[in-house]
Amino acid sequence: MKTQEQIDEQIKLLKEARPKIVPTSMFGTDNLELLDAQVRVLEQDMDSDDIWDQWNRDEEDMDVRSSAEEALAWLDDESESDNLVDDFPMPKERD
Repeated sequence: MKTQEQIDEQIKLLKEARPKIVPTSMFGTDNLELLDAQVRVLEQDMDSDDIWDQWNRDEEDMDVRSSAEEALAWLDDESESDNLVDDFPMPKERD
């Protein structure tokens, strides 16, 4: 389980990264909505039931729910990611 300090730092990193994230994936997924869901999980200390209550429209909410569950896994030290921001696409820097 993450400490409050780690959670606060992760929220800060996600919010700072938001303007730099590619807003829509090539598949039409709203990356900003996915990021916002993760921030919400971390800020509101949501559990799995809360996530399903919030994003329960099956296919419509599947990507957002999955992103929210990734934040929950990160909280519980069950994520492969040390930093949730790393999972979001950023524009390539041009030389």
